[in-house]
Amino acid sequence: MTAEARRIERAIGGFGLPGPEPPIDVPTDAWPSVLTTLAAGRMTGLAVAAAEAGHLRLSASQAEELLERQRDAMIWALTIERRLLGLARAFDEVGVDVVVLKGPALAHTMYPDPSWRSFGDLDLLVPTPAWRRALDVLAGLGFGRRLPEPRPGFDERFGKAAVHTNGDGVEVDLHRTLVIGPFGLWISPDELSRRWAPFTLAGRELRRLDDTALLLHACLHASLGWWPALLWTLRDVAQVAWSGRVDWEEAAELARRWRLRAVLRHALEAASKTLEVSLPVEAAPLLSVDPPRRERRALESYVTERRGRGGTEISTLHAIPGLRGKAAYVRAMLFPRREFLAARGRGPLRRLMVPVRWFAGRRG
Repeated sequence: MTAEARRIERAIGGFGLPGPEPPIDVPTDAWPSVLTTLAAGRMTGLAVAAAEAGHLRLSASQAEELLERQRDAMIWALTIERRLLGLARAFDEVGVDVVVLKGPALAHTMYPDPSWRSFGDLDLLVPTPAWRRALDVLAGLGFGRRLPEPRPGFDERFGKAAVHTNGDGVEVDLHRTLVIGPFGLWISPDELSRRWAPFTLAGRELRRLDDTALLLHACLHASLGWWPALLWTLRDVAQVAWSGRVDWEEAAELARRWRLRAVLRHALEAASKTLEVSLPVEAAPLLSVDPPRRERRALESYVTERRGRGGTEISTLHAIPGLRGKAAYVRAMLFPRREFLAARGRGPLRRLMVPVRWFAGRRG
């Protein structure tokens, strides 16, 4: 990505939010890179809205190329939404309550128009006690799990989600918590699954996270999902902060109990700085908090070079309570089942060397 494409993408990322909105002109020679960046970064919907408002100034040919990319994104979004409606019926039939995460839930509740927020897969949250039943539902519908759990029971104790696909390209990520690693362990999955609000899709009522939990999830996704953070995840943070009916005091309390203070501050600051937008005044206490050292160190395992050296896994080990729990996690990491190794394309010895390199790098 060129520096010019990145600059334009950031300016488009802040469109429609409180902050400076100078007109954006795209040099002719930079347009191919800009268009590729917008499509890859799920920003074509925002770009179309900015162009229609006169904020993004494009030639006729540039506008048509942008619309073509946006049509492709919307066709795929509709495909995912159709899959969601079918899965919702299947889960209802066996009494599994699912909460829709990100994607359709954000597009249809937080953005001025659903076309502003495209998405590439489907994320569903289920209560931990219903985890195995939910897996059975997907298997019964012909969905295969991409990566088996390392050892029996690992999912419910330490796991975040399992990716499924049935060969048509639509991925279904079944979640029991919001993020892998220490922060996923500190969140209460049972309490999280109860924090839902209704939304309507194609005349059907579905569940999503309530606005306060939606903000926490947006911050987790932005800060911990990728390093560095993807622009559209930062836009989600700012969008929910402004459009959602967030109970800011409750958000601060949840962040305290679930040890998410460092994550929320990091995500809110990054969204404001990167997109050059302001945040609601109610967010000030979350921005001014001084998180405990343990939370800051855990965050560093996601947002520094430690991430690629086993930092997240080592932080997870520290976060697991009790020696038996730690031993079970280490055993699963060092000696997973053959099915897991085969799916990862690694033999036992190669797998064993991975954590050895992590700890060697940590000592170094």
